Amino acid sequence: MQKVQNAAIIRGMKIKAFFVSALFLLLAASFSQTAHVRFKMDSDLNPQFFSEPVIPAQEFAEAALTASGAGQEKRRLLMQRLDALWQSLSARLEKSGAPEENAEKILSFMYEKILSKYNFDQTRLDQALESGVYNCVSSAVLFMHFSKRAGIPVLAVETPRHAFCVIFDGEKKIDVETTNPYGVNPGKKRTTDLGSGRTKYITVPAKDYAGRHQVDDRRAIGMIYNNRIVQLQKKKLDAQTVGLAVDSYFVQGKSQVSKNDLELCVSNAAANLSNAGKELEAINLLESAEKEFGQSQRWTKSIFNCRRNHVLKLVKELPFEEGLSAAKENREKLLPADYAELKEYAWLLGAQKAGEKMDWPLAVQIAERGLKDFPQSKKLLNCRNIFTNNYAADFHNAAADLFNSGKKGEAVEKIKEGLKVLPQNKILLSDLDRMSR
Repeated sequence: MQKVQNAAIIRGMKIKAFFVSALFLLLAASFSQTAHVRFKMDSDLNPQFFSEPVIPAQEFAEAALTASGAGQEKRRLLMQRLDALWQSLSARLEKSGAPEENAEKILSFMYEKILSKYNFDQTRLDQALESGVYNCVSSAVLFMHFSKRAGIPVLAVETPRHAFCVIFDGEKKIDVETTNPYGVNPGKKRTTDLGSGRTKYITVPAKDYAGRHQVDDRRAIGMIYNNRIVQLQKKKLDAQTVGLAVDSYFVQGKSQVSKNDLELCVSNAAANLSNAGKELEAINLLESAEKEFGQSQRWTKSIFNCRRNHVLKLVKELPFEEGLSAAKENREKLLPADYAELKEYAWLLGAQKAGEKMDWPLAVQIAERGLKDFPQSKKLLNCRNIFTNNYAADFHNAAADLFNSGKKGEAVEKIKEGLKVLPQNKILLSDLDRMSR
């Protein structure tokens, strides 16, 4: 009588953790402490500045410096410098001059006295003033400040990957590409004096930016926050982005755009917590955000996902019965589909662990119990069948040893013993039939 081998223990019974989707980039990173997340507006910001879409020149610069991360003393010194620069610049402007002409003088002055080197990431006004390094946002904000002081109507223009300005001369709108010293009215041919009676013609190409739209002063300052947020994300410091997103939200008058950015920043920070195995901290963060700023479909979804990850971890790490209880206890906090999937997985995992110890009776028992919960589960049915046959194989092999040793009677009794616990098993029924001939 030949022996049979146990079937392989079931593999591939995995359930994936669901990690929350993220903002501009989702960069997985460990998260230090939830307490580091700030939900209150920076005390250095004056809410009165942002009650209207147009902000006066001085308040605009003050807010831009705060958004740039400059402390109180640095702001004081840089505001003094802006005043001194304005004194020098205003002497060059024509009081009754056309806005376009004065805008050209402002832009020329900026590159003569302040700006010297372009850097794609340098969005901060304080650093532009201190180092001369600038990008489209910092140069646009600086131009807007001086234009406001000169009485030139000005707005920022935002595109998906760029920012510049537009000034108004009555009904006429004139683009200003602030990353170029000759950027007023791009496409216009102008001359510049090279000295010794020599001149040079210069034309800055006009660009028809896709997705361009004018934004108010509050959004212009918000762009500083957005760029700083992206830089923090690149460094995997998503928790620190939340405070900046909060400031941007209040600065922009709680606009939907700024709310979306805030939701994404909080969700990113929560995703990092969940990825680091701190699902309860992630849930606390998301629920705290909802208390502060109202419910959000994104946050609600993230809470469910984090709860699912937490229960999944319990099911995996706790002994079978405790893991199953954890799933049942969290039923009301899970989406119905997630609850069903986790509970089915708990049954499968419990049977699998028993099977790995070759405890076939327990493995079969757990699979049978699971099938009462999920009678249509093909995974549990397959699980039960494999472990049932493995259990039967143990009786078969023991009987085969006895039969091959000439102990046919004892072999028959061993098969009957197996049939008492597995009365319908085809392997054992076939063995009994052959031995009875």
